[in-house]
Amino acid sequence: MAAIHDSKSVFSSARRTVCAAILLFGACFFPGCKRHADPAPAPQLPALEFADAWGTRGTSPGQLELPVGIATDGFGNVYIADAATHSINKFTPKGGPLLSFASAALKNPGGIAVDRGGGIYASVESRVLVYWPEGDFLRATHGGRGVAFREAAGIAVGDEGDFYVVDRVTCRVESFNWRGRFKNAWGKCGAENGEFMAPSGAAVGRDGSVFVADAGGARVQQFSPDGVFVAAFGEVRSTTGFGRGTRSQSTVAAVAVSARNIFAAGDGASPLRAWSLDGKEISLDPAPLQAAHLTPDFHAAALAYDFHSGDLLLLDAKACRVLRIHIHL
Repeated sequence: MAAIHDSKSVFSSARRTVCAAILLFGACFFPGCKRHADPAPAPQLPALEFADAWGTRGTSPGQLELPVGIATDGFGNVYIADAATHSINKFTPKGGPLLSFASAALKNPGGIAVDRGGGIYASVESRVLVYWPEGDFLRATHGGRGVAFREAAGIAVGDEGDFYVVDRVTCRVESFNWRGRFKNAWGKCGAENGEFMAPSGAAVGRDGSVFVADAGGARVQQFSPDGVFVAAFGEVRSTTGFGRGTRSQSTVAAVAVSARNIFAAGDGASPLRAWSLDGKEISLDPAPLQAAHLTPDFHAAALAYDFHSGDLLLLDAKACRVLRIHIHL
């Protein structure tokens, strides 16, 4: 009996040893093991990150002399309207020349846009010129009856093909369907919501909202596709003859919209500003843009958001170059 008792004790002791080993194994190799150190947190990326710049000054095809508008297509290719050479130039995302065509009709362009099919739109003084993707002329669109363009500036095309043109002189936005037929017009000169002081740029959000860069008012205004005022981003600044503002801010010359944010480009004092779609301004560290070596007289001619890469493209008019900026928001 003693032998049987001893064997049971040995067996019980061995079982306890095995159980302890299993528990130790589970404690060390399964989630929650306190012996493992927590992983190091991922480094937080800056909101802005200068990627590269390209562009060559000149009047030959593929060069820039007086760039005034920028747009991208679904493949990330870049289109630039040049007022000095009366031309439209198409580049690869890295700046390689792809297409260039010039026309006397492109004298004094104000803006450029590209639709989902690659069609090219250029706003030029009193009309909008539309070209096939290869650069062949398609049609010209003039302002609506009784609301003709005086100085067509920014232009933007929505996903459904409707396009919107900003008139700098009459302080209006005019909308057209994909066939170029006039739909609606809204806006007038002033400092109230829905009014503009020298509007200069336009962008269309993924939900169809229309965003207008109010250059003289130093703000961006958002509208429904039918022209109903939705929101304003930025504070209207003090300007003789308009309102009674007390703060003077940098010019908002151009606007671009991503799926989550609104971006505005201006001058050297404030080259980029950003807001969330719910209206909160995002503090941007200017240090990353110092790598772009902006000149003291920097002025953004235009701004575009590249949905293909998620980057911002800033057109530096003085230096005749395109700045690519990574966005981490």
